[in-house]
Amino acid sequence: MKNESGRRGLIINILSLFFFVLLWHALVTLARDNVFNIPFMRLRDIPTPPETWYAFTRSLFMQSHGPVITYGIADHVKASLMRVIQGGIIAFIIAIPVGIGIGYSKLIRDILNPLVEIIRNMPPMAWIPLAIFILVSGGSIFIVFIGMVFPIILNTIHGVKSTDARLIDAAKTLGASGSDIVTKVIIPSALPSIIAGLRIGLGVGWMAIVAAEMVIRSPVGLGYFIWNMGDLGRYAEMVAGMIVIGIIGYIMNISILLLQKRFIKWAG
Repeated sequence: MKNESGRRGLIINILSLFFFVLLWHALVTLARDNVFNIPFMRLRDIPTPPETWYAFTRSLFMQSHGPVITYGIADHVKASLMRVIQGGIIAFIIAIPVGIGIGYSKLIRDILNPLVEIIRNMPPMAWIPLAIFILVSGGSIFIVFIGMVFPIILNTIHGVKSTDARLIDAAKTLGASGSDIVTKVIIPSALPSIIAGLRIGLGVGWMAIVAAEMVIRSPVGLGYFIWNMGDLGRYAEMVAGMIVIGIIGYIMNISILLLQKRFIKWAG
């Protein structure tokens, strides 16, 4: 029954994407033929799906034109992913201890909570000018870090606070030390929330890196690619880059969901 429901859902997903592409193609084609148009929209200038696909395949790999080298979409994807991974690792290393400390210790909560609550309300994009001004390099990685660290902290705090008090009391009764309680009771109990925070943070970090690359103008990266293509009027390549960003974000989300399901099952 579950397999049948999964297959039905997959078929619906595929059909919805197919009809979206079909609608996209039809609207642009009708606008170019002056049959139909939406006011205040330049539908005729939007590339069709075949044009976007051709632009994608043409721009996928690095090209050399004499001494000039043009990075391909694959190179831009690699650069953006590396920045997200680096910023995510730093965020994870910092966020987990901070979240556990705030969730478990009143003293640490009183010290760090006001700072966390103030800084987390600053959008990652607001940090871009400061990153450009202060950091010699790694500004995009810093923006990813800012985007990811607070969702992980908040979900970790929630997971720690949701730990069954009876489990902690039982561990204390059996003579467990404070570090044993944290590592053997609280962290396993909070793990599903931590992974959920990682999923949210990864989504924010992925959006943040694209915007940061647009503003900071990194020489290679998906954000730089789509902004540069827009400046050059190569809108098919720009749309192809946008679709690649969406697909990668979707793959990231599905990957974390699968990881989350595995750990939730283990934790239960």
